Amino acid sequence: MTDDLTTRYDGVVERTAAGGVIRFERHLGYDIHDVWDAITTPERLADWWLPFEADITVDLREGGEMVFAGSSDGEAITLTCTILRIERPVLFEHTHPAADSTMRWELRAVDTGSILRLTHTVTDVQDAIDNCYVVGLQTSLDRLEPSLASRPEAWDWDAFAAGQEHYADLGLAAPVEPS
Repeated sequence: MTDDLTTRYDGVVERTAAGGVIRFERHLGYDIHDVWDAITTPERLADWWLPFEADITVDLREGGEMVFAGSSDGEAITLTCTILRIERPVLFEHTHPAADSTMRWELRAVDTGSILRLTHTVTDVQDAIDNCYVVGLQTSLDRLEPSLASRPEAWDWDAFAAGQEHYADLGLAAPVEPS
């Protein structure tokens, strides 16, 4: 990972009349089909997306569900998302567990791999900021490329804390509590 903050932290938040949009864009040196597989296949999702271990199921069809069932700090967690739109291998859109929130994954093949654009639409920007959505997505996306390289990395709470501090300075994450 680079220490250049302009490339390490690429999440942005745009406020809209309906709430807001969180955006990330990544150039990945991997074939679009491999990236598609990593964002839609349960075993591959488990390698990079969540900060906790989970059983993941994906009914990969419009109207199907993605279910993440696990536990964190001893508490059971079940997150369910409904798949809204699929255009293999370029578009994957689904709900987010937060009410009226959606996530849209757009992929474009390029000579050097693929471009991933992630758009997370939220109705309450402040709630998304308070719950560190930008930081969580940043941390997960930082784990995607190693996963694509068949070198999955464990969730890094120190990287999360550094990301939270950076994004908090921009007003895009909850302030870091002094220890």
